[in-house]
Amino acid sequence: MNKNEIINNFNTAHLKFWDTAIHLPNTNLSINGKWSVAHNVEHINIILLRVNNYLSLPKSTIKSNFGLSERTVESNETVVEMYKNKLENGTKATAPFIPELNLDKNIKELVSQGNELLVSIISNLQDWTEEELEIYNCPHPLLGIIPAREILYFTIYHVQHHNETIKNNFI
Repeated sequence: MNKNEIINNFNTAHLKFWDTAIHLPNTNLSINGKWSVAHNVEHINIILLRVNNYLSLPKSTIKSNFGLSERTVESNETVVEMYKNKLENGTKATAPFIPELNLDKNIKELVSQGNELLVSIISNLQDWTEEELEIYNCPHPLLGIIPAREILYFTIYHVQHHNETIKNNFI
């Protein structure tokens, strides 16, 4: 995917997720120990905040903190498979990405916060070239240090995964 396709897919996937979430009843209800809809939305917002913070860093800071990639960027499909393999092996979200347990927030407020982050991410992506997405590394808690383009592939799939999760658990 090129940058424009990433932006389009990023936008579409998140808008679909929020549309699903906002139309579900009892968004603060947890079922069978699973995260509520609100927990899922907050988790996605945490991810978006982290990605936004990364994309807004000066490239010199990214280079000094995470280095430059010395490998070819994996395809979207390969990144998705790498993440699915982690999930199949029982990997779960790590502490910084887990929403507060007693989350009792208005779903519309959470979606609004997510939308603001999405707008900021898309704005920040305008400052990235295709080449920069290939060469600057980004840390991922499960996948390790990966190129920026791969973190964007992951983030698109990740929100699609959570959209399916809330559909399966709450519809």
